[in-house]
Amino acid sequence: MVKKEEESLAAKYKVTKYPAFFILKNGEKAPIRYEDDDFSYAALFEFINTYSETFVFKQTQGDDAVESKATRPWLSEKVAFLSKESANDLCLKKEGILCVIYVVPEASKSDPAFLEAIDYVKDYFTSNIERGITFSYSRLDVSVESEFASVFELEEGQVPGIVVLNPGKKKRFMKSDKPLT
Repeated sequence: MVKKEEESLAAKYKVTKYPAFFILKNGEKAPIRYEDDDFSYAALFEFINTYSETFVFKQTQGDDAVESKATRPWLSEKVAFLSKESANDLCLKKEGILCVIYVVPEASKSDPAFLEAIDYVKDYFTSNIERGITFSYSRLDVSVESEFASVFELEEGQVPGIVVLNPGKKKRFMKSDKPLT
């Protein structure tokens, strides 16, 4: 991925439009340029997958599709959204963690400064030893996952807010009663 600030790369690959995405393969003289304007995870995955040494297929079992790790974009997001598809990977099927959930009324209302703060806290509270509490950080869009959000019994004024969920056998949660600052 070539960005505007990377002048030497831009000159080397003759980039005039940003962002620019290239695949550099061993044994190939020229890089392979991504020509599409769609830089979503799915679009880039398909492009990379076409030129990869090991092709990643979506596997199917009966009527249900089983997705490979490479097709789960929430695993590469800093603070991913909880959904039907992502909840087990992010929180519900993990042992020995507490899930810290940033609850927002809708995705567009996620405060970028607060997301940066979560990212800082995530780095600060990462355990350096194998024992102790591990935290998983995610977001919950109430407008999309209203049924899941209803479990937390959030009242007016508590969204946006923080909920800490213990996803163990007895699922318990605690909602912050303090406003986000």
